[in-house]
Amino acid sequence: MRDLFRRIVRQVAYRSRLLITRTADYAELLLFPPPPAVGRIEKSWTGQVSLDGAARVAVFMHFARTDTIAPYVRYHVRKLREAGFAVVFASNTPCLSDQTVAPLLPDVALAFSRQNIGWDFAAYREAISLVPALEKRDMLLITNDSVFGPLYDLDPLIARASPAEADIWGSTDSWERHYHLQSFFLLFHQRALRSEAFRRFWDGVRCFRRKHWIIEKYEIGLTRMLQDGGLRCKALFPYNAVTETFMRSHTPRTAPPKADRTSPAGYAQMLANRIKASIPINQTHFFWYELTVGLGFPFIKRELLQKNPANIPNVGDWEYVVSRVSNYDTGLIREHLSPR
Repeated sequence: MRDLFRRIVRQVAYRSRLLITRTADYAELLLFPPPPAVGRIEKSWTGQVSLDGAARVAVFMHFARTDTIAPYVRYHVRKLREAGFAVVFASNTPCLSDQTVAPLLPDVALAFSRQNIGWDFAAYREAISLVPALEKRDMLLITNDSVFGPLYDLDPLIARASPAEADIWGSTDSWERHYHLQSFFLLFHQRALRSEAFRRFWDGVRCFRRKHWIIEKYEIGLTRMLQDGGLRCKALFPYNAVTETFMRSHTPRTAPPKADRTSPAGYAQMLANRIKASIPINQTHFFWYELTVGLGFPFIKRELLQKNPANIPNVGDWEYVVSRVSNYDTGLIREHLSPR
């Protein structure tokens, strides 16, 4: 009874803090409406890849706290160029120098640095506005530096994203809060690029200060608006298929009812219980191993290796796992993870 009372008190305290925070957030929006996302560019560079007539265009969003572009980012951009994309490199690092950007220019059509305002979606919006005749392109990819990779050649992945099956493809999807495609890799085919829903969404992007508004209105809101506009959205690695893969190979059979979740058996039991209870979880973190080894997913989330916020027990094996299945230079990751 005492434990139940403590849980109730904690829940009431949590929800009270949440209510106060949200009330303050809404008040801030009313008093200080978020400004437009465009007009924030401070410096731009012309790359060596032609944007004119390019059938495939990619917008790559970057952020660093200092005047740097990490080697893993340059590798990612180069692989996009090799996959046939004319890349627009959009950085929310306003202090980028000519010397820092120069090694990137052979692999991009355009690069720019902008004020660090509005998070990823404001940078995407600014970059998209710079692509002429966007509706005539075959595809537009938006992606960012929140992932390491690609671990594999991108051509087979792009080929799977058929316009006959969907107008917008994400690499992964999520059922957290509401169903949506995760925004670190989104591919728009021509039917989407020509749609009113696509235009209306990007025209409406503003520079919110708080990340939860970005997630609610843009990360989640984009998929909902496009679907409401009659567009088909699919994931290349859908959540249900990934969890089914996990359940077939990792469901514990002999773990005690309350096994330590830091042990392999306890961790697998915890995930299996959540899946059976239909509790959505972040597949790019919790099922990174299944995605990488069993399903050929070409990316690993940077936050997973840097912070491991959910304390997933097998993340320390990432270099061994990647080396088993890919020729990707794991030194690119180690260099970024090493203390500065």
